[in-house]
Amino acid sequence: MPKLTIDQREVEVPEGATVLDAARTLGIDVPALCFREGCKASTSCLACLVRIDGQQRLVPSCATRAGEGMQVESETAAVHEAGGPRSNCC
Repeated sequence: MPKLTIDQREVEVPEGATVLDAARTLGIDVPALCFREGCKASTSCLACLVRIDGQQRLVPSCATRAGEGMQVESETAAVHEAGGPRSNCC
């Protein structure tokens, strides 16, 4: 079971879980307009973008598998600029 950190909060999730699953486990509200439980991630809306330390681009949390030691940020200037203010979403 991978352990990762999202917004400076550690979480452990089952193998195969996504970053979005991990965020929801912590109660972190990451918008996901095109995500539907039980369906393959389409990543068409990109509302669930997050920043993962060590990666150059923002990634969709609904389609990114949680990995051991990942450092994830959901509330950065880059994330907000890419998808607009989260408080105005949904």
